[in-house]
Amino acid sequence: MRKLTGVNEMAKNKPSQGARKTETLTLRLDPKVKLMIELMSRIRRQSITGVVEAAIEEIAFDLDAPFVSGGEAHPMSLGSAISEIWSTDESERFINLCHYLPSLITYEEQRLWETIKASKFFLTPGTGDMPTYWEIPGVGRIERYTLRRWWQNLLAHVEDNKESRTIVPFEPPF
Repeated sequence: MRKLTGVNEMAKNKPSQGARKTETLTLRLDPKVKLMIELMSRIRRQSITGVVEAAIEEIAFDLDAPFVSGGEAHPMSLGSAISEIWSTDESERFINLCHYLPSLITYEEQRLWETIKASKFFLTPGTGDMPTYWEIPGVGRIERYTLRRWWQNLLAHVEDNKESRTIVPFEPPF
């Protein structure tokens, strides 16, 4: 039996820890699988973490993901897709996930994405070739800086309105 714990199956930092280079993940494993991992780590002279990371990366490059590019979904290895969407900035990573792997977002992520799209506050008439916005078909241009600046407030707003039957657009508190 394997079970991942955490919000949206993603590891989270404790608020007092700030940004870290690694994340903590708690797993429940069948005792036989746990022994197997421990023995693999001894044979490879790696930490258990190293063994688990290597196994996940190997699987990710063998697993096809429905990557959207040019408005159409094409199979791409999950490992390659991660290379396209990864950013150390959470808001950037989130928008990339919604743009490139929209069929894989959770209900909670979809609520956040729909709130962003419905919030005129994040839209910009931006022109030019500078990558200061994301072009979202049918919505317009979402200003990167504004979204980053208000990201934590936006997350709190979506949480506060999670019971609403409709999307409540975000408005800054000024």
